[in-house]
Amino acid sequence: MRVLITGGSGFIGSHLVKELVGHGYEIKILTRQSSLEDSGISIARGDITRPETLLSALEGVDAVFHNAAYAADWGKRKEIYSINVEGTVNVAKACRKKGIERMVFTSSAGVYGFPGTLEEITEDSPKKPLNVYQKSKLDAEAALRKFGDMHISIIRPSLVLGGGAKAAEVMLSKIEQGKMAYIGSGNSRISIAHPEDVAMCLRLALEKDKEGGVYNVLSFISPVKQLFEEIARQLGVEAPKKRVTYSIAYIAAYLEELFAGKEPSLTRFRVKSFGTTRNISYEKAGRALGYEPKFDLQSTVRDMVSWYKTC
Repeated sequence: MRVLITGGSGFIGSHLVKELVGHGYEIKILTRQSSLEDSGISIARGDITRPETLLSALEGVDAVFHNAAYAADWGKRKEIYSINVEGTVNVAKACRKKGIERMVFTSSAGVYGFPGTLEEITEDSPKKPLNVYQKSKLDAEAALRKFGDMHISIIRPSLVLGGGAKAAEVMLSKIEQGKMAYIGSGNSRISIAHPEDVAMCLRLALEKDKEGGVYNVLSFISPVKQLFEEIARQLGVEAPKKRVTYSIAYIAAYLEELFAGKEPSLTRFRVKSFGTTRNISYEKAGRALGYEPKFDLQSTVRDMVSWYKTC
């Protein structure tokens, strides 16, 4: 089977390429990068915000993994929506024109927001996105549901951490420098997905999703304190001891977002991610797709630390 991957040169996309190549797929990557070259992988120049560039990229393609996105917890609504919503619609329309009915879309568990409860979050849980990025993913899902003649699977990863992640670099750097602080007690539980597990679930959705369903994906759930302590242990440094109350951190983040002329150093998303509990359930993906994560806390931290020490 020949598939097109949008965002194939990005963080999750690069892992998806490896996953699919390892399972015998013929790959084509849609990219704006003129310098990207990879032996054995076809490169199509194009931009999801420019519909006229998409049709030629879809030539000879059987299915599409739409992974390209503006992924940020702070930014201008117009720019984020032009890529995440309008760009998604452009890809679906191009697929329809080329007679490609099979599409797998990378959304986000951010569509649930942060309910602050110990209850498991399933695909049917209430949707309360916090920021523009999360709202754009929910609106992109709604837009795709209008393509009723297509077979579209939607995957919602929890917070994606692994070697190469910007968030991992920031986290490990702060812990190494002794600048990381717990928000609250540190006992809140965080749901994490390793990018290799996300890539596997995306592949399984293409192969096994018969209904065009929606599926959460994660690797493990850990108390934040345990995550930070494991990172410190593998880095060979002292574990964080500082704490800041949730309310102070949230107000500080809100003010930074409100008045920052550039990307703030602290956002409400980051405060809620590490200061509240989210128990994402992947039971549906396990039952319907046969998904079972390969990564746990120790192996995910090992991957991040190994990458961090060489980057």
